[in-house]
Amino acid sequence: MDGASFNCLDHCCGNPATCQIVCPDAYIYADRIREVKGLSLDTPDGPRLLIDPIPPYVPMVFHGSAMEKPVEAKAIAIPLYRFFDRNGDCRFEDIQSVQDSFRLDAATKIILSGVAQDREVEKWWKLERSGRLKAIGNLRRLGIAMVSTPNFSLIVDRPRWDDLHSMRRIVLAYNELVSAGQPAALHVNGRTETDFARWGDYISGHPEVTHIAYEFTTGTRNPGRMMQHALWLTGLAAASSSRLGLLLRGGSAVSSLLAAHFDVSFIDSSPFEKAQHRQIAYLDEEGQRRWDERRTDTGEPVDALLEENIRVSKLWFASNMPKAPLAA
Repeated sequence: MDGASFNCLDHCCGNPATCQIVCPDAYIYADRIREVKGLSLDTPDGPRLLIDPIPPYVPMVFHGSAMEKPVEAKAIAIPLYRFFDRNGDCRFEDIQSVQDSFRLDAATKIILSGVAQDREVEKWWKLERSGRLKAIGNLRRLGIAMVSTPNFSLIVDRPRWDDLHSMRRIVLAYNELVSAGQPAALHVNGRTETDFARWGDYISGHPEVTHIAYEFTTGTRNPGRMMQHALWLTGLAAASSSRLGLLLRGGSAVSSLLAAHFDVSFIDSSPFEKAQHRQIAYLDEEGQRRWDERRTDTGEPVDALLEENIRVSKLWFASNMPKAPLAA
C-alpha cells in the first residue's frame, strides 16, 4: 500500500458499472448490503450446544485415494465443500459412505473446515439461505462433530466495505449453523485491531460461541504479522465467560502462545498431502519436522506413510505446546 493511501476509496477500481466489490461507488452496492441486512455483527441469540472435546492435534484428509485402511485418529478434518452440491444436497447417502470415501474409522469424529480458496468458500454463500439450511440439516444427519464457518476473505487492496461485508457473512453463517443445532466454530477473520474488537464484542454478547477458528496460511504467514494477529486473538479469550476452543490452521510458531489462552486444536493437512506425494516425516536434531522422499511401488497404498506422518507430526506439535496438559 502506498503511504499516501488514507482513504478506503483509494482502492476503488473506477468501473462502477461492472465492479463486483462491495464499494459505495459500485452500482451493486445497495444489493450487496441488502443481502446481508447491514454491516453490523448483530445476530439473534443462538443455542449453546453441547460439544465433545476436540483433540489437540487433528490431521486433515481430502480424499481416500491410494489408501486401503481407515486412518487411525480420534478426529479427522475434511473440507466443508466436499459435502454439498450447488443445490445444497448432500454428496453422501449416509455416514458409512463418508467413512468409506475418506477411509475413516466409525469412531472417528469428523470436523469440517471452512478454510479454502475463495472459489470454494463462495460456494457456501451461493446456496442462499434455503440451500444453506438444507446443507446444514444434512450435516446434522451425518453426525458431524464440528464445522468451522467459511473464511470469507478480507483483502488489503479493496475498499473497506468489502471487508465488513465478509465479516457480516461469516457471522450470519455461524448463526445459521448453531441455530439449526450444528456445533460450529466462528472464524474470526480480521485485518485490524478494530476487527478483533468487534469480534470480541460479539463473543461477549453471545455465550453460544464455544469455539473460534483462525488460519495463518495466507496473509499472516509473515512472522511479524503472525505474532500481531496472535496477540489480537488472545484478546478474544477474555471476551468469553468460559474458555474457548480454537481450531487452528497453520500458525504452529504461535500455537504455544495461543494455547495459554485457548484449548487449541491444530488442523494439519501436511501428513496427508506429503503422503500423497510419497514423502515421509521425521524430526531433525532440533525437533523440527522435516520430510524425506519415500518411493513406493506402482499401485502401493500410502497408508504406512500417512500413519507415520501423523505419528511424527503429533510429536512435533506436542513439542510446541506448554507442558501443562491440554484438553483431550
